[in-house]
Amino acid sequence: MRWLEPWRRIRAVGIAAAALYESELKRELSPGHPLFGVPAAALGKRNDSDDVLFELRDGTGRVAVVHLTFCNHPEPPPWPQTTMFTSLEVWAEEQMKTDHEALRA
Repeated sequence: MRWLEPWRRIRAVGIAAAALYESELKRELSPGHPLFGVPAAALGKRNDSDDVLFELRDGTGRVAVVHLTFCNHPEPPPWPQTTMFTSLEVWAEEQMKTDHEALRA
């Protein structure tokens, strides 16, 4: 998949960055949040915000964009703000492409 600005692939930044985002997500989630207890791996990061794309490793193929708060403690739901997508391909079409077009406008 080709990544479009303002998104970039986490692997381009480094494994340490992925671990940082994954750890922060775990710290911010609390019971009642739809991602609480769901294994997730950081895939991408939006350059101009604290939005991170996570692959949900629950067998569904879903991904989620999470606006991390970097508060280092559990947030009350609905924080951290989360938008779910049925697949990486759906996210690329509905979010990444739209964000890219808005940036160019």
